[in-house]
Amino acid sequence: MRLICGILRLDGGVASDATLDRMAAAMTAPGLTPSVTRRSEGALGMAVLDFTGRGEGLSEREGWIAATDLRLDRGGGAPDAWLVDAVQRHGPDFPDRIDGDFAVALWQREAATLWLGRDFIGARPLAWTMRPGRWFAFASLPKGLHGAGLASAEIDPVALGVKLRQSFFRGADSGFADIAYLPAGHSLCVGADAATAPRPHRAYRPDPRHVGSWRGSPAQAADTLRTLVTDAVAARMPPEGPVACHLSGGLDSSAITVLAAREARRRGGRVLALSMTTAQAIGPADRDERPMIAAVLAQEPDIDHALEHDGVRMPGQREDPDWPGSVVDGFDDRIMDRAAATGADRVLSGVGGDEGATYNGAGLYARLLRQGALRTLAREIPARARHDGVPVARAIVDRLIVPLLPGRARRLIRRRPSAMDDTHGTLRYLHPGLRARVRARSMAPILQTNTAAERVAAFADHHIPSRCTYYAILAARHGIAVSYPLLDRRIVDFMLSLPPSLFVADGVARQPFRTAMQGILPDTVRLARHKVGLFDQRFEDYAARKPALLGALAALRTESSDAAALFDLDAIAAGLDQLPEPGSAPDGAGSRHRTIAPWEPMIAIECLIAASRLASAETAAAETGGEAG
Repeated sequence: MRLICGILRLDGGVASDATLDRMAAAMTAPGLTPSVTRRSEGALGMAVLDFTGRGEGLSEREGWIAATDLRLDRGGGAPDAWLVDAVQRHGPDFPDRIDGDFAVALWQREAATLWLGRDFIGARPLAWTMRPGRWFAFASLPKGLHGAGLASAEIDPVALGVKLRQSFFRGADSGFADIAYLPAGHSLCVGADAATAPRPHRAYRPDPRHVGSWRGSPAQAADTLRTLVTDAVAARMPPEGPVACHLSGGLDSSAITVLAAREARRRGGRVLALSMTTAQAIGPADRDERPMIAAVLAQEPDIDHALEHDGVRMPGQREDPDWPGSVVDGFDDRIMDRAAATGADRVLSGVGGDEGATYNGAGLYARLLRQGALRTLAREIPARARHDGVPVARAIVDRLIVPLLPGRARRLIRRRPSAMDDTHGTLRYLHPGLRARVRARSMAPILQTNTAAERVAAFADHHIPSRCTYYAILAARHGIAVSYPLLDRRIVDFMLSLPPSLFVADGVARQPFRTAMQGILPDTVRLARHKVGLFDQRFEDYAARKPALLGALAALRTESSDAAALFDLDAIAAGLDQLPEPGSAPDGAGSRHRTIAPWEPMIAIECLIAASRLASAETAAAETGGEAG
C-alpha cells in the first residue's frame, strides 16, 4: 500500500521538502509509520508513503520522475518503465493502456510537465487542487491537501447533497469545494507555466457498439467467465503472507473468498474472511446471510473468519477528514483494522459484481422483448413463473408489462416509495434552495432498461469509482489497500460484450455467473434468490437512540448557521419523528414498522450526521480565524 503527493509551483518558486512533509503527515493515520521518500527538483516536489516499509514507489528513468501507487495485472519489467512507455506512446490516453490498480504522477523534466493518471475504475485514489499563479498540488487523499494548508476544507454543498442522496460522490466530486478527484480512467497534464486549471482527459470509455456483440453458447460464456474470475483473484493475491476478503454470503464476495482460499492453499498462505452481520437474525430464514456465510466456511474449513456486528453512526462521532458528511471508527473501519492486524496488506472485495460479473440489471425480460427475442422469452417466462411460484400470467405482468410502463405508472402499481424521489428521499431534508442543484448533478439511474449506453455508464459514469475510493480511504487509515477482482478489466470487457439473453437461464437471473461457479460456490449460496439487508436492525437501534438524535438536532438549531443553510432542519425533525419511541418497537421479522420504509428516518439521520459535521467545522474555523487547513 502506498500514498502519493506532490506540488508544482506556478509562481517561479522552489518546491520544498517541508511542504511534502506536511502533506505526508496529514495522510498518515495515528499509529502508522510509513517510510516517506521525497524528491524536490526546482518547481516540483513529490513524495511517496510506503506502508510496507520498503521505501518504494518513487523512481527516475530517462528524464522522468515517477511517484506510483500501483499494482499491475500483467506485464514484466519495472512498473515505472511501463508507465513512461505508456505516456510516451499514448499521451493522455495512457491510463487506458495499463491494466491494474493505480494512481500515478510522472514529471517530465525536459518539458517541465506533470502527468497524473488513474486506473479505469478508481481502485486507487488521487485528488488535486490548484491556486492559479501559486501552485498545483495532488495527493492520494483530500486531507493531504487541506490538511497541509494547500486547499480549503470548505464543503461543496451540492456534492455533499448528491452523496447523501446516492451514497457516493459523482465523478470529480470530493465533497470539498476546493478539491477534485481525478476521475477514474482519466489523465491530467499540467505545465509549470499553467495559468488556468487543467482539464482532465477521459482515457477510458467502452464503445457501446461492442456491447452485446459476443457470440457463443451459454456454456461457453460460463466457462470463459469462470476462467476470468479465477485468474483475476489469483492476480490479486500477495506473493506471500495472508490476504483478507470481504464475505457477506452473497455471490460476489463468496466466490472471491473461495477462490482466494484455494489459491492461498496452493501457495501455502492463509485467507481471513471478514463478515459484517446484524447482532440478531433478520427476516425469513431463507434470506438470512448467516447460513450462507456458514456454508462457505464449512466448505473451505481452513479459512480464518472474523465477524463484526453492524452498528449505527451518530452525530458527534469523530468526523472523516476525507469523506465529508461521514464519521470514522464505524464497523467498516473495524473490518479494515481486523485485516491489518493479521498482517494482510490488502483486502479483496466483491464491489462491481452487480454491474458486471453477476449482472443484476432490472427489466431483463422487457429488454429481451424489445430486442424481439421471442423464442428466449417463450422459454424463460414460464421457467421464471415456476421459479417464483406464480402463474405464468402473473409473470408476464411482473416481468414484461410493468417494466414497459412509464416510471410514474410503475411506481403507482408497485406502491414502493423510493429513496430517490422528492417526497420520501434525501431531497426533502435539504434546504429548498439546494434541491434543484442536487437533482441536476445527481447520477441518472442505471441498469433499468439494460441498454448498451446504460451498461457502459455503470462503469464509466456512475457510483463504482466513488465506492472504490471510499474503501481506499478506509484502508489507508490502516496502511492497507483494497482490490476488486470482479472489476478486472478483462471481466468488465467480457461482461459488456454479452447479450442480455445470456443473463437468464431456466428462470434464474445472474447468469452465466451461477453456472460458472458450479464446484466453487456451495449451492445454498450459488442458487440463493435473496439476501436480507441491514435496515430493520438499524431502524431498531436508532429507535433506542431517538432522544440523543433529537438532542443533537436541537443543538444544531442554536449553534450552526451553516447547517441551517444546507439542510431543512424541520424536515429532519419530521424524519426523526418517524422513529418509534424507545422500547416500543415490536419484535418479530416481517412486522417491523411496515407503515413506513425503514430507510426513511435513516436518511434523516444521515443528513443530521452531515449537518453536525458542518457545525463542527464551523466551530473549528471560528476558533482558528477561518484559516484553511
